Amino acid sequence: MILAAGFGTRLRPLTDTKPKALVSYKGKPLVVHQIRRLMSAGITEIVINAHHFSEQVVEFFMQNRFDADISVIVENEILGTGGGILNASDHLRGSDFAVVNVDVETDMNLSDMIIEHRSRKPLATLAVQKRRSGRYLEFSPEMKLMRRAADDSAKDRLFAFNGIHVVSDEFLSLGFGSGFSDILDLYFRAIESGKTITGYDAGECSFRDLGKTENLLS
Repeated sequence: MILAAGFGTRLRPLTDTKPKALVSYKGKPLVVHQIRRLMSAGITEIVINAHHFSEQVVEFFMQNRFDADISVIVENEILGTGGGILNASDHLRGSDFAVVNVDVETDMNLSDMIIEHRSRKPLATLAVQKRRSGRYLEFSPEMKLMRRAADDSAKDRLFAFNGIHVVSDEFLSLGFGSGFSDILDLYFRAIESGKTITGYDAGECSFRDLGKTENLLS
């Protein structure tokens, strides 16, 4: 799944007339880079959520074809990262699935991350990294997600989330309900109920948040 429903407020004025998914980067829309990322890992069934200028996203995929089965889900009301995934449940059930933010650039090997997820079998695996961030997550020495960073967090156990995760379809059956939600809030609720969320350390891989204009244009 490609999460692409957001308003792209950090990219204004580029997103005043188009959705973030169709903003150009290196000559191609952001969403095309993510489709290629997923396909390079052997994924050929892709669902994309849309809200902001959703009609442009629908039209783009009517006019452009890829070697993948692509579905666009239009959210009449924006549902957030958690609600967006749950709203796509009918497309995601039946196996583990990968989720990527539409505005991520990294050279991390997604196939390796999928292999680790299937080996450890947590509810979800998050791609994380030791890099500067305003929103750190704290992990145990075994790379189990514990909580958001706090004043008493061990600094060497803090990682930044890279906006890529691999999720067991068990997540879709935990009864979170519909409506707006943040995926990390749902993950922490799952942890409280005894589920395990793990981190996949992307190490020295490159990472760029293309949701920021200075990164998109540099």
